[in-house]
Amino acid sequence: MKNLDLLKNLNSKQKEVVSEIRKNLLILAGAGSGKTLVLIRRIAWLIYKENCSPKSILAVTFTNKAALELKTRIISLIKNYQNDIWIGTFHSFAYYILRIHYLEAGLTKNFQIIDNSDQKILIKRILKRLSLQNKNYSINNILKHINNFKNNFFDKKENYFYENNLYNIDLSKIYDEYQNYCKITEVIDFNELILCLYKLFLHKPNILQIYQKRFQNILIDEFQDTNDLQYRFISLLYNKFYNTKIVLVGDDDQSIYGWRGAQVKNMHRFLKDFDKVKTILLEQNYRSTSNILEAANKLISHNNIRLKKKLWTHKNNGRLIYIYSALNEFDEARYIAKYIYHNFIKKNIKLNNCAILYRNNSQSRILEEIMLKFCIPYKIYGGIRFFERQEIKDTLSYLRLISNYNDDNSFERIINTPKRGIGDNTLNVIKYISKKYFLTLWKSSIFLLENNQYLNTMSFNSLKKFIILIKFLKNNIKNKKLSIIIKETIINSGLWEMYNKSSLAEKNFSKINNLKELINAANYFTKISLKNENIKNNLLIDFLSQTSLLTDNNDLNNINQETNNYIQMMTIHASKGLEFSEVFIIGMEEGIFPNKISFTNKNINEERRLAYVGITRAKKKLTLTYTKKRYLYGKEINSIPSRFINELPENCVKKVNFLKEKSICFKQNNSLNKEKYFIGQIVYHAIFGKGIILNIEIIKNNIKLQIKFKNAIIKWIMSNYIKSYI
Repeated sequence: MKNLDLLKNLNSKQKEVVSEIRKNLLILAGAGSGKTLVLIRRIAWLIYKENCSPKSILAVTFTNKAALELKTRIISLIKNYQNDIWIGTFHSFAYYILRIHYLEAGLTKNFQIIDNSDQKILIKRILKRLSLQNKNYSINNILKHINNFKNNFFDKKENYFYENNLYNIDLSKIYDEYQNYCKITEVIDFNELILCLYKLFLHKPNILQIYQKRFQNILIDEFQDTNDLQYRFISLLYNKFYNTKIVLVGDDDQSIYGWRGAQVKNMHRFLKDFDKVKTILLEQNYRSTSNILEAANKLISHNNIRLKKKLWTHKNNGRLIYIYSALNEFDEARYIAKYIYHNFIKKNIKLNNCAILYRNNSQSRILEEIMLKFCIPYKIYGGIRFFERQEIKDTLSYLRLISNYNDDNSFERIINTPKRGIGDNTLNVIKYISKKYFLTLWKSSIFLLENNQYLNTMSFNSLKKFIILIKFLKNNIKNKKLSIIIKETIINSGLWEMYNKSSLAEKNFSKINNLKELINAANYFTKISLKNENIKNNLLIDFLSQTSLLTDNNDLNNINQETNNYIQMMTIHASKGLEFSEVFIIGMEEGIFPNKISFTNKNINEERRLAYVGITRAKKKLTLTYTKKRYLYGKEINSIPSRFINELPENCVKKVNFLKEKSICFKQNNSLNKEKYFIGQIVYHAIFGKGIILNIEIIKNNIKLQIKFKNAIIKWIMSNYIKSYI
């Protein structure tokens, strides 16, 4: 392959990244600067021009979606060696190594991975076991501290929990119970995957040396998202003796995951800790207009601690950024819906060129109401993921239990799914025996069946049938294809019949299709595995682990946004990596964006980076909205425009007030003859109190209003019974 092929259509800085001799590189890649393209070309350059072995290349990304894109594009460029290059996420790399060295890592051969929802179920069970469920503990907060402890690799557990929690003693106990459960039931969580691999490399230098010797070219994308443990892991893998070189690609201005342990300071640490690091800035943006980039640059310049760069483009100024001042959240949503109706639907322009972004998921509710009223199709991006859906979780729980009898989460989920006469009382007896004799739920059940003195006849027989079923399913998987195992498990467990009953067939149609798709997924996984020499374990175990590793929105039936016509609505966090012709960012108010809990300098910086990410999703047109009043926590408050609005350059924005022409005015003979009503207006009724107008109808000389009052009461009321509140 000639130089021209790999450097074709690249700008000067991109060429520099691709063709630089082997050395440690920090690539500061701004939004829309083509970082994936240069990463792929760099890998090809190492193989074809630097004569590096493809097996020496380790390319790490943060999401399965990004890894899949990288693999797909490399296959099209590097025809002969794509299977030799290791491409994946941190977690999948850890899984791959730990499967090989499970004994040295202190794991069992068939260890399984539990996901976030399984962790929460486990914590809930532990709280009950320790009689702490009545202390109003936040399961999410407990999970956050457990994950944070592992991500930051604190040496002394007691010190960490003492310094970070008022209930430190209880949390320390919960953590011990949590870890003990994982060990007994042969499971491992995501954060433990990385921690376990780090400890393996740290304490087994002979194993570390194997991978130091192999991976002499390490490329890491989205480096700003790494946490402390991942940085330590990278540092261990780096070895001067083997002439290891690391290429880090990232953008400190897009570091938005501090809440889950990401440390933007790792980019600064890399410059200090590694030898002769060369920094290259990719500042030319191929996505947005000049106005949008100028606004983004100005906004992010208010963050002081950053590796400074400035995005620019050859594109023209483009449209000004609209800042819409709405009366309230209904007016805000109605303005957007009305704009979309007139500028997309009436003009027959594809709706998926437009996205509505928000800081919190809860902000989508009113948007959805108004979109439905305007008959505008929309999709909430980042809904329930494929492997988190009820029917899929049920099936996977059966498969996990037949693979590992000690999986308590799976046992509890399916013991009465489908219903088989095992109620809470029976389950409580099983748990009592489990707690008393320190047994798993499966072993507790065996104990109860062998000691027939705790259960009545009906419960005893129901439990016995369940145990027999699981043993039958386990025996039934021997020497069968993975897809056949899953299909027969779905049928023999009774799940298929439960979701396919005639009275519920229409309601459960999508669930049946999802079960079929799971079987298709197994077929696909089998084909890939047979071609991959790295996977040599039990296919079922590997498949179950892979389903847990799918942590981003990369589910099997994800709708192709290029062929479907709907507005995309999502959080700004979910929008990272995406781009749209037109973008609305709603709720630009103090306390919402920036978030109320972020009113410290450190957190404000991250909120500003989040705003920067949102702004740079837009290619041609950007609209920011805020309200003058908003209902929050059950009461109406006066809103203050976000400080981020004031940080934008005045020459790039155009401010718009709420549209008075959409008000409805009627001349009448009553006291309301000059009253104006509009959707979103706050009004008052003598009996029902304060409410908000959802819809308006004209009846002869009167106005009929649909009003939503407190406690979600919605009524149609004639206007002469209503007093204007605003």
